[in-house]
Amino acid sequence: MTEFEAAVLVAAAGLFGALFFGDKDQGIVLAKDLHVVKKPKFYPVVDTHAHLKAEAAMFDLAVEVMDAAGIAVTMNLSGGSGRTLDKALALAAKHPGRFVTFCGGWPDDYDWKAPDIGKRLARMIGESKRQGAAGFGEVVKWALHGWINWDDPRLEPMWEKLEELQFPVNWHVADPSRYWMKETPTRMLEAKGYYKGYPLKHALIMQQERVLERFPKLVVIASHANWLNDQIPHLIYRLETYPNYYFDLSAACDEFGMDREDFRDVCLKYSDRIFFGTDAGYSPDKPKRYGGRKHLVADYKAFYVAHFLFLGTDQEKIPCAWKGAPGQHLVGYENGFVRYANDGIALPDKVLADIYYRNAERLFGVKARGWRPKGKFSYDVQPA
Repeated sequence: MTEFEAAVLVAAAGLFGALFFGDKDQGIVLAKDLHVVKKPKFYPVVDTHAHLKAEAAMFDLAVEVMDAAGIAVTMNLSGGSGRTLDKALALAAKHPGRFVTFCGGWPDDYDWKAPDIGKRLARMIGESKRQGAAGFGEVVKWALHGWINWDDPRLEPMWEKLEELQFPVNWHVADPSRYWMKETPTRMLEAKGYYKGYPLKHALIMQQERVLERFPKLVVIASHANWLNDQIPHLIYRLETYPNYYFDLSAACDEFGMDREDFRDVCLKYSDRIFFGTDAGYSPDKPKRYGGRKHLVADYKAFYVAHFLFLGTDQEKIPCAWKGAPGQHLVGYENGFVRYANDGIALPDKVLADIYYRNAERLFGVKARGWRPKGKFSYDVQPA
């Protein structure tokens, strides 16, 4: 389908106005829309990128989803600091072996203009590690939102502390390149874009590059592969140049589908540097949004299985796990929003094992190997 044909289709349906909705979050693929044609092989998966609100009910819900989808361990990148971190760690401890907790904070927690902002963050990182945090992050878009540039000299004490402690940082620098472009009927956004009034994406990436050059021993997990899915040569450069540079696949698998052959080649060559992740979120509003707890668990299982189909099978036209994401095949429109699908890349067993759990075992010491959900388990997806 050409862009012109797509525009005609949208206009004919009288839905072009949906391009300008204020809330464009499209959510995840639903169980009713995912059909498992080629079942993936089971692996004890570690999701290295998720977000849990520090409430007992959210941890209980996450475990129910994990058991349904075959997730052995989840890393919570919303652990916070101080008392909030203590609470997140205590909640995780009620489910032994199932959660790893990162520390961090929210923008309002920091005085970005303080001359000693880097020293304050370094203290927080040291204290959080002593409390039991396994890493720092998700550190999200500080420079994009104008709070502080990544290569600001005031942050050097923070980078030095991370390097000294060999404390992994999950680092979110920018967003997909489409957010710096105008929307079209085939290129839509799930949130406000950065077409005007924001730093250029490449400027943000180069700020990060200067930090990587200045602190080569930093252990970096590039959140969402630093959204270099459309700049794979740069991603390879980093993997070749910085031995402690890793990336997670959270929210990025769909967009890698647009360049699936090169992405598959990266996975084959650098399987020991890639972490499985999804950006799954657990907050009190989610059950209501998905029509109740049972529906949410079924849909979250479908969300995970869509990832497993893409990475581990050659099934064709798998719906994007994140409904608003672009991919290989334009397959239609839903409520005025474009929908894409990808063909699976059928990675070999050794590569999948690295990505799904071995790398997390090596870097974080988690124990996933040999884990299976209790009772009968399958990747069949059924609506609740």
